[in-house]
Amino acid sequence: MGKASSTGSAADTALHPRVIFTGSDKGGVGKSFVSTLVADLLEIEDRPFRLIQIDEQDRLPALFGDRVTTVAPARLDDLRRDPSAIVTAFDPLYAAVEQSLADGVTLIVDIGGPQQMLIEEYCGLVDLYADLLEAGAQVNWLVPATAEPEAMRGAVRTAREVGRVLPSAQRAVVLNGRDGAFRFYPGSPADAVWKDTLEPLFKNIARVGVPAIAPGSWMPFEAAGKRFIDVVAADIPA
Repeated sequence: MGKASSTGSAADTALHPRVIFTGSDKGGVGKSFVSTLVADLLEIEDRPFRLIQIDEQDRLPALFGDRVTTVAPARLDDLRRDPSAIVTAFDPLYAAVEQSLADGVTLIVDIGGPQQMLIEEYCGLVDLYADLLEAGAQVNWLVPATAEPEAMRGAVRTAREVGRVLPSAQRAVVLNGRDGAFRFYPGSPADAVWKDTLEPLFKNIARVGVPAIAPGSWMPFEAAGKRFIDVVAADIPA
């Protein structure tokens, strides 16, 4: 497990602690992509942050090194034998939350798709909502979605459930244009999901648009361990 650390100047730490979750129960919608964007924006503003990854992928550690704490995913077999094992599994997450509540350093929590529902259950078991509220923390939950029916359904379910377990969280659906624009052929399955479930949700929560990146164009940079701010600052030959 990597050690959580911060970057930036402590003098620029916000007055109120901030916790930013990125999660949806649908895999492959750009959760780590969004978490990386958030981290880069914070670094540009010279604001300190910590990163927690609840997933088995090594995408964030490849980009941020030992600045990422990787929390081993809770195993369903363990939970079937002992439902309280979920609290033990996510102890490192709670420790990071406590640390950020104490020193005000922004915490970014990147959640793998299979872990989303377990995190929701965990939030309810430990009453995380009450702890964050008492500490005066600003909580954001970013729910990435692509223009695909199942991804949009997952975003709706996640946003609603987060509103139940963390009612003080400011929720936002991140419309990732990677797989196409959120404009659909009238009467298609995607159009029905958009009009009947996702679009009505925006009356109560925010939405953020992320422009499309050509398929496959980002992979070489990611494979080389480059972040967005690295690529923007590089010269053309590099």
